[in-house]
Amino acid sequence: MKSTAIISEYNPFHNGHKYLIQKSRHIISIMGGNFLQRGNCAVLDKYNRAKAAVLGGVDLVIELPQIYAAASAEKFAFGAVQTLDKCGCVDELAFGAECGDISMLKRAVNIITQSGEVETLCKQYLKQGYSHPRAMQAAVEDVSQSSDNISDILRNPNNTLAIEYIKALDNINSNINPFAVERVGAMHGSMQTDNEFASASAVREMILKGDSSYKKFIPDTTEEIISECITLGECPGEYKNNSRGIMTVLRRMTAEDFANIPDVTEGLENRLVKAVRENNSVLDIIAAVKCKRYTHARLSRIIACAYLGITKDISSLEPKYIRVLAFNDRGTEILKLMKKSASLPVIMSPAKDMKKLDDMGKKIFEIDLRASDLYGLLTPNVQRCGNDFYKAMVINNRE
Repeated sequence: MKSTAIISEYNPFHNGHKYLIQKSRHIISIMGGNFLQRGNCAVLDKYNRAKAAVLGGVDLVIELPQIYAAASAEKFAFGAVQTLDKCGCVDELAFGAECGDISMLKRAVNIITQSGEVETLCKQYLKQGYSHPRAMQAAVEDVSQSSDNISDILRNPNNTLAIEYIKALDNINSNINPFAVERVGAMHGSMQTDNEFASASAVREMILKGDSSYKKFIPDTTEEIISECITLGECPGEYKNNSRGIMTVLRRMTAEDFANIPDVTEGLENRLVKAVRENNSVLDIIAAVKCKRYTHARLSRIIACAYLGITKDISSLEPKYIRVLAFNDRGTEILKLMKKSASLPVIMSPAKDMKKLDDMGKKIFEIDLRASDLYGLLTPNVQRCGNDFYKAMVINNRE
């Protein structure tokens, strides 16, 4: 049985995701939890997004631990790829990218990893105030031949993530084979729409504004889930719903506390403390610190990690478990195989299976549990604590 993995956030699950899934069978998807790679909270909680994914054609949904889900592209890819490799039953990794040519993506990886000059140049650009993605693009442009257009690949966020996935696979000598599916319709982060396709960013913006036109860009099954959650006050998740709670956390932090948060380097902690003292909202804090070097996404991740209590020491740990959120009957077949092949504990029931984890695994898992509890303060109606213990896995039998 050939299994294909997809790394995604499904925030929310839309027609572009469905398009990618239709290219493969026996789909294992590793999905970020309630706080995501750009530092934002999910518009819909992880259980409902996992349900939408299974109803949309995914066979098995695994949660990406929170310490990787709200991390830089490199750590995000590291955690996802390591987890998939430890499953022991994944044959290939599919990802959507603006560049559908895997050979070009691999060439970009070779230039980045095999040329010490790229790393040196990247550091020089960082000192000039460039963000890391822009510094890397400039360094590759300097090193590669102008006819290659390799540096152009780095202009697009999904290409950047694709490159990180390939790097991570190479670093651990994984047997998982990567392949790219060229994105169709609107580009990542674009507010433009294209027939039945729109980016997740555009769909989220419509949901947050109460614009019902988002419905034509998502499957009917996703629309039903979102509509029900809106009625129950469980959607959409927004930081503004607990702005004072987040500000309470930030105002209690010292420069030393901020320095211990992932992505905080070179004195950024002092700028953060100053911004917290001089501003009264998360958005104003980010605006006060944001510059060419410190992007909105990076600052949002820092605030998310501060809110969740994610520190540098724990963020550097390797994956310790495989947490299952949802599956269908084909997913049951994959699970049977995974339970024999996996080199990490497979978590089906948190209350029972947490006992399988070592001390570090329990610390990572406790952050996942905390993230669920704190996400419950970001929805229109406050949600109960302990949803990881009370909400059952989604099991969907295919007809």
